[in-house]
Amino acid sequence: VMSDRDKKLLIYLGALVILAAAYFLVAKPFLDKIDALSNEKNQLQTELVEKREAYDNKEMYRNGLDEANTKINEIIAEFPEDNSDEKSIMFASRAEADIPIWFSQMKFAEETKKMINGQEVQSASEAEQEQLEENVENAEGEGDVSDNPSDQEAGEATDNTGLADLMCRDTELGLTFQTQYDGFKRLLAYIRDYKDRMVIKQIDFSYSEMSGMVSGSMVLSQYAILGPGRELPEVETNVEDFGTPNIFQNTDHGGTILDLIEDIYSDFIRMLLGDLPEEALDELGTDYFVKVNAVTDNTNGKTIGRGDDTSESTYITSAANKKEEVTFKVSGSGGNYSVYYKVGKAEYTDTINKDSDGKVYLRVVSSSRMSDDDESAVSLRVINESDIPLVVNIESDDTSEPRVGVMERVGNVTVNGGQQ
Repeated sequence: VMSDRDKKLLIYLGALVILAAAYFLVAKPFLDKIDALSNEKNQLQTELVEKREAYDNKEMYRNGLDEANTKINEIIAEFPEDNSDEKSIMFASRAEADIPIWFSQMKFAEETKKMINGQEVQSASEAEQEQLEENVENAEGEGDVSDNPSDQEAGEATDNTGLADLMCRDTELGLTFQTQYDGFKRLLAYIRDYKDRMVIKQIDFSYSEMSGMVSGSMVLSQYAILGPGRELPEVETNVEDFGTPNIFQNTDHGGTILDLIEDIYSDFIRMLLGDLPEEALDELGTDYFVKVNAVTDNTNGKTIGRGDDTSESTYITSAANKKEEVTFKVSGSGGNYSVYYKVGKAEYTDTINKDSDGKVYLRVVSSSRMSDDDESAVSLRVINESDIPLVVNIESDDTSEPRVGVMERVGNVTVNGGQQ
């Protein structure tokens, strides 16, 4: 028989069990739910505050988006609408005429396409390209439909640019070239300033001291941005006057096509060599040089020196933006010769060894005038007191206002093959 004390203990124990069960089975889940709802409420209140601030500043954000879209569109406008083989060919053709330079070989490499979002697109056939453009047009059409005016308003800025629909195309163009040293520098500037975006991806070149020519090859990366509304204008090829009814006979030229090609090649080589006459083509060499160009912050107007002097220890210069007298004098005999040259107040005396049947070559490299204020020029006094000929070649001079003039010739001196 249980005592009253034991009965009370059992009653107390049962009550505790009931209270514990009620807490863990009923109260705790309810309290946890209250805490979760409270946290969610706080999060929603924070988001509400942020959205209210964004709504209050919507004009500022809209103006910022408009400004960003304007800048994006300006950047896109700097890229051509597309690349094509015709554009690449005309780029090379215009460069040959403007620089001048000779491209003996062109190679069209495989292109690379990427969406602006970074997704790469494999080179596609015409059918695949048409399907891609159709998908872009469909996506653009679907993007214009919205049942919610506020959604249209919020998406207005991004619809203007359509960045998701834009694709970048990188087309590689391989070129093998030959030009003068000055023409090589013009080529680099021509690529830098060309209206279409392109960079030199790879370049190899060499310089011939004997001919003064730069030969080499390069790979250009031509960039374009494709997208809805960006259509490539028709390329002006300017080839209407090219060709002949009979490719083996040219009546205007009066000879065979092979004769015409030979004459064109000869004219082009003369153009590359600074319009030197044909008589001077066999007399190319660079024992000494005179370089005449515009005076800038980084370059002197006149430089004279030995052609093979990489240390420039034999160089003399003048930074005067005016016409100056240049004296070049060769003396000596029996293979040992003294060479004296002077420009302005600078002068230098050098020695050179030549065979008894050899020649001393002076190469004068001029350039076109940069502006009306460009007055850099020289008057040459060429004196030969030696027992071998002195050959002077003047090239790349300004056609309308030459920088180089021969003031005096003494002794056995030939200028441009005897043309001056």
